[in-house]
Amino acid sequence: MKLILLIFISILPSSIRKLVYKLMGYKVSLSSHFGPFSIIDIKSSASFAEGSSIGSFTYIRANEFIIGKYSKISPFSFISVPKVNIGDDVKISNFVIIRSGHITKNSELFLGDLVHIFPFVLIDTSKKVFIDEESGIGPHCNIYTHSSYKSILQGYPVVYGDVNIGKRVELTYNVFVAPGVNIGDDAICAYGSYINKDIPEGVMAAGLPAVIKRSKEQIIHNVNIDETFIKVILEHIINEYKTNIQLITCRNPLPINICISQNVILDKINSIYILYNSKIKKSRIEKYGIFDISQKLCYNKGLNKKDFEGLRKYLSRYGIRFITKS
Repeated sequence: MKLILLIFISILPSSIRKLVYKLMGYKVSLSSHFGPFSIIDIKSSASFAEGSSIGSFTYIRANEFIIGKYSKISPFSFISVPKVNIGDDVKISNFVIIRSGHITKNSELFLGDLVHIFPFVLIDTSKKVFIDEESGIGPHCNIYTHSSYKSILQGYPVVYGDVNIGKRVELTYNVFVAPGVNIGDDAICAYGSYINKDIPEGVMAAGLPAVIKRSKEQIIHNVNIDETFIKVILEHIINEYKTNIQLITCRNPLPINICISQNVILDKINSIYILYNSKIKKSRIEKYGIFDISQKLCYNKGLNKKDFEGLRKYLSRYGIRFITKS
């Protein structure tokens, strides 16, 4: 009976579903969105923040569920975890499975701001999985918090353990993370790696099992990162973006202004301003977009969404990411 009711709710328009969910006691923003045939089954408390989006044919079951501002769960995803806390501007791509295979009192998922879970990822949350901000979990990666199948009475090991992944970590492709592993900030786990022990911050690990291949000093280019360097890199990215924009947005590029270490007066309508160590002193226009690299914030005031998001996505190719400011 409950499943029939949930399916019926899933075919209602998003605007009506939000009213239904509010009557059910959920906290639902007016700007959140629920795609057709997305089934939401939350027992205790739920919060859907401003701009959050649940894709079509997605199934979410939890006791407690929180999704932050402008976070997106793409179509055909499956989440079944007792406690879920998703930060701001998180993206969970298509065909992701996150489930508590063996439910325990510590079964939980935490995703920090700007985390990206790529397609065909499997995350087991029998224990807690903590993924900190700006980390990327690449396609076909597996994260497990339990290793349990053969009988412990016959001497086989049965292992349960939390998995903690730090800030700006990159699991590239087809990486397997074993129970109880901690991965430090800025670490890179290379293609096909089996991570069965802790990985220090900043290193690149690879292999079966994974071992440290490079230190952070060996990975980062030995360059003088000053404002001249920042300007040259940004100009290169923007010129490249303008060349490729037709492929990305099918539209002509908007004017883009790079502002480094200056007080900025917004006076060019329908323009985008990229700020680095800069502050907005005055605005004389109503339509503009801001990408503030130093603050890691972006906001769109009246620009075409496709133009704004196209540049944002292009900047993310180079690891330059932003939290959406209302």
